[in-house]
Amino acid sequence: MKPALLLALLLVWALQLPALSGYGDTPSFTLDTVAPTLDLIAPNGGEAWYIGDTNAILWSASDTNVPPCPMTLWFSAGGGVDWALLEENYPNSGSYPFSVPSFQTNAARVRIGMTDAFGNYAQDLSQTNFAITYVPPAAPQNVNVDISNAIDALISWDAVTQTIYGTPIVPDGYIVLFNESPYEYDDHFYYFLGRSYTTGYTHHDVAEFRDQMYYRVQAYKYYTRGQLELLDSLAAGTGQPLLWRDVLELLHQGGDQ
Repeated sequence: MKPALLLALLLVWALQLPALSGYGDTPSFTLDTVAPTLDLIAPNGGEAWYIGDTNAILWSASDTNVPPCPMTLWFSAGGGVDWALLEENYPNSGSYPFSVPSFQTNAARVRIGMTDAFGNYAQDLSQTNFAITYVPPAAPQNVNVDISNAIDALISWDAVTQTIYGTPIVPDGYIVLFNESPYEYDDHFYYFLGRSYTTGYTHHDVAEFRDQMYYRVQAYKYYTRGQLELLDSLAAGTGQPLLWRDVLELLHQGGDQ
C-alpha cells in the first residue's frame, strides 16, 4: 500500500473515534435582582415631636437576602431639600432611637434606605412634613363663661403653670376657640376666636345673638413674632372666623419671622 493511501485511511479512522473530554459542576448559587420591600411607618407626616425627647423611627422591611446591617437613615429639617446622615450600616430592627434636635421646625422629614446582599436598594421617606417643637403647656382648667349682662360672654380660666409632662412652665399667652356645638375630643372643629395674655377673654355681643356657645382654651409658648402677628390678623373680630385646623396649617406654612 502506498504511504499516502495508508495515511489517509488512518486519518479517516481517527475521525470516527468518540471524542474524550472532562467537565465539572459549579456550586449552586442564587441570583437576586429584586429590590427590598421597605415602608417607613413613623414619622410619616403630621406628628409633633418634642425637643429633648427620644422618639422611635419605625419601619417594616423584608427581603430574601438581608445582610446583618442593611439600613441607612437620614433626617431633614427643611422638607427634604437637604439631608443629614443619622446612621448607616444599621441593623434591620424596625426601630431607631431618634434624639429630637434642639430647634423648632415645621418641615421635618425622615428618610430610610435598605441595601440587600446583592446590592439591590429601596428607600422610603415621610410622606409629608412633621413638626419639632418645645413641650407645650398643659391645658387650662376650670374654663368658665359669664353672660350675666346678656350681651357679652366673659370667659375665664385658671393660669397654667406646668407642661403636659408636669414640668414647670409660664405660658406666653392663651388661645381661645369657640363653636356653637360641642366637640368633646377634637379642637380642630372649633373656630379661632383670639388670644389673650391674661386668664380672661371677652367674646363681644355673642350672648345677644346666639342661644348657645362652647369655648376651649389652650396655653401657648414659643410662637414666633410672625406667628403671633398672623394669629392677630386672623382673630374672629377682624373678619370671617377660621377653623383652628386651618389656622394651624397657616401657622406651619409661614409666620416664621
